[in-house]
Amino acid sequence: MVRLIAAAFVLLSVACTTVVEEPNNLDSFKVTFSAGETFDTGTKDSPAPYISGTSCDVAACPNNETCVGFCSLTGAPCEMDTECLDNDYCEKICARPAWIDIEALGIDGEPVSLKKDRWVRLAVEPGVVPPPFRYAKLTKGKASQVMLYISRATGPSHIWVEDAGEGPMSEKYGECNNNIDDDGDGSIDMADHHCTGPEDPTEAAATYATGLSPTLYYQHPTTWHLQYSGPLVATSPLEGQNVRVDTGSLVVTNVVSNGFYVTDLDYMLDELPNGLPGYYNSMFLYTFNKPSDVNFGDTICYYSGGVIEYQGNTQMTNPSFEVMSKGKCASRPDLSGAFKVPEPIDITDLVVPEDPSAADFKTALTANALALEPFESSLVKLRNVAVSTRYVACDSDMDGEYPSGSDDALCRNECQNDPYCTQLESFFQYSQLAAYAEKEPVQGSSKIPGKKIYVGLEMLKKNKPLSIPFIGAKDQTGNCPDIVDVTTGAIVTENPHRVQIGQTYFTEYACPGLFLNSVAGTMRHIYFCSKTPGRREGCTLQMHMVVPRFDSDFDLAK
Repeated sequence: MVRLIAAAFVLLSVACTTVVEEPNNLDSFKVTFSAGETFDTGTKDSPAPYISGTSCDVAACPNNETCVGFCSLTGAPCEMDTECLDNDYCEKICARPAWIDIEALGIDGEPVSLKKDRWVRLAVEPGVVPPPFRYAKLTKGKASQVMLYISRATGPSHIWVEDAGEGPMSEKYGECNNNIDDDGDGSIDMADHHCTGPEDPTEAAATYATGLSPTLYYQHPTTWHLQYSGPLVATSPLEGQNVRVDTGSLVVTNVVSNGFYVTDLDYMLDELPNGLPGYYNSMFLYTFNKPSDVNFGDTICYYSGGVIEYQGNTQMTNPSFEVMSKGKCASRPDLSGAFKVPEPIDITDLVVPEDPSAADFKTALTANALALEPFESSLVKLRNVAVSTRYVACDSDMDGEYPSGSDDALCRNECQNDPYCTQLESFFQYSQLAAYAEKEPVQGSSKIPGKKIYVGLEMLKKNKPLSIPFIGAKDQTGNCPDIVDVTTGAIVTENPHRVQIGQTYFTEYACPGLFLNSVAGTMRHIYFCSKTPGRREGCTLQMHMVVPRFDSDFDLAK
């Protein structure tokens, strides 16, 4: 009886199983550059120009690159927003064309003819292929004169062809939404685990067969390429890639507790010779701890590492770099002599006044972000700056959170909207205070149009407006004493004191106004919003911070 049951189980299993062979033992692809098509593949000794991949939404592409448009969500080709879905827009980047021939190979390395048309995925590593050009269709295992566009390829690169079991989004009906079991595995459309979505044009199982083109050689990007992003303010074109920068006149402009800032003097221009905007020429190299082998004014021969966006500030993590020694660079023998640290760029007249209570506040915030983005991580200077007169601790339960609708959130929002208020949690966590860059130097007024900025105190040894070892301690600078009635001598307001916001009492310091002739240092753009898929950038949770290098950068008015 046991044997009969076992035999029945085997027969039942065989009857319900459909065996599907992989297409002709597909194993790999032969990828070659198409004959008769001319494009610059570069050589090891003479690499092709770097392909920028920058946005061409508002400016032309450099170096005869082509502007390629695609809907940010669907990847469909486009030239304007109206060609995309309602909650989508047309993204445009600069690229250059390449042409390849593809031939399927079996496990013996010989060409095979596939029974059905088959989509393969195209990529370039390192680099980017714009979405409209990420797939090619093979007929009988071949495709000729396949045109794709390449951008942001750096150093030795290869075009990858992979059988990933997917394809471009179909306009109407494809294999994953036609109510047919196209690959004969017993599953239809989205019930077939080989379908990545209803728009996927193939139910075919992925073999992950891969092929590589011959090597393409490209120049490495400059600092400008890392920073310039066209109409965007929080995303480097090279975010997520590992890159090497080994051109330019690179000099260290600031050294802080967790890294250092580098500026390329070759881009200290309002406009480049090719008509594109200048600047975008500085970078922060995040080293976790204060680098012991880098000093203010050092010349950097090269730097490399991963490009990331930390709170909207473009920086390089896990960097490698070479500091010029005795006037020479081992990695750049042609480079000799040291570079001089540039003077801070006066950005006062670029600042647009911001009023948090005004209907156009978001517009003003975005205008400032765009105007100041070329100077991210650069040495800048602001004139006529008023230091905070209020310092308040808004985290009443010290849990690091400000729940919506809570008194902690009410306190934080009130302080953020007050141009003369510093939240003490930021003062301690980031060693920074708020200041107000006034468009008209009228001291003591609370209604002057200008912009709230933040000033780092890390490098200052003197001139600190407030110094307290912990929230609730007395100010050690003497700048924020108890407020006394000049007639009676009685204490009017004790510092620190308690102030009620909502139903909660918070610790606050009230200090007399201090005025700066100017403040200088490296500038950071802090952007707390994540980019929403299908929408262009826009964020009201952003700020600009100036990090002085030494006490003379913090120029107190006498």
